[in-house]
Amino acid sequence: MILPTGAHGAQPPSPLVAALKESNVYILPTTYNLQHTVARIQALEAGSRGTTMPQVTEDLLITGGILADYEACDRLGRAIGRLLEKAETVRIRTARGTDVRGQVKGRRVVYETGLFREAGQHGALPDSEINISPIEGTAEGTIVVDVRLGPIGVPEQPVTVQLKDGEVRDVQAGQQAEDFWELLKHWKDRTAFNVAEFAIGLNPAARLYASFLEDEGRLGNGHIDIGSSYAIGGRVKAPLHVDVIFKDAVIEFDDRVVYDRGQVNVEI
Repeated sequence: MILPTGAHGAQPPSPLVAALKESNVYILPTTYNLQHTVARIQALEAGSRGTTMPQVTEDLLITGGILADYEACDRLGRAIGRLLEKAETVRIRTARGTDVRGQVKGRRVVYETGLFREAGQHGALPDSEINISPIEGTAEGTIVVDVRLGPIGVPEQPVTVQLKDGEVRDVQAGQQAEDFWELLKHWKDRTAFNVAEFAIGLNPAARLYASFLEDEGRLGNGHIDIGSSYAIGGRVKAPLHVDVIFKDAVIEFDDRVVYDRGQVNVEI
């Protein structure tokens, strides 16, 4: 048991890091997400496998996304991932106004599909997703957040996040937008504004607005993460890692629509 770290992606104390390195399997039900930490990376490198479960509740363990067919989610994720592994650019858009591009050539695809049977595999149950870290400085465009704004929660009205040169440059409008901007500014660290991750939801059983873990993995949702990317193949180690989530995502690899609001245009 540890005290809450204070932020998603913040590093846990060294005794936990050491304990995880000695584990065969880890399960991490915590207030703040330990997925993007040295502890998780070193555990996998040492041959462990497991799942982070930030903000997990009893409800999340008995209904909704946890009831998914994770074998099917994995097949879907692997099919999309085979194309993403060859892609040079990703574009994510929604009818509400999200339109973001970034370069991904040479970056590895991370499979957090919900299966972690072999050493080195990991997940974030009941989430099911694949993700990739865009090349630093290349993410550009607008995110319209209508599902979840990091730890701020479900937006009362859509919040617009502006990206330029791979960083968050502005967040509008309303009090929740101001709170999110202040969250990033709080660290007085430019890496906290880094565009770290493009992610694709795979879980058709996940409920909308039920929880952070279900929202990020719900089939049809996409999310873009801000802060640390070093744990998923990027180069940035920031003091936090937070998700902004939106629904009805249309995702293109090299101008080919692969994922259209949960309909997948790939051979599985």
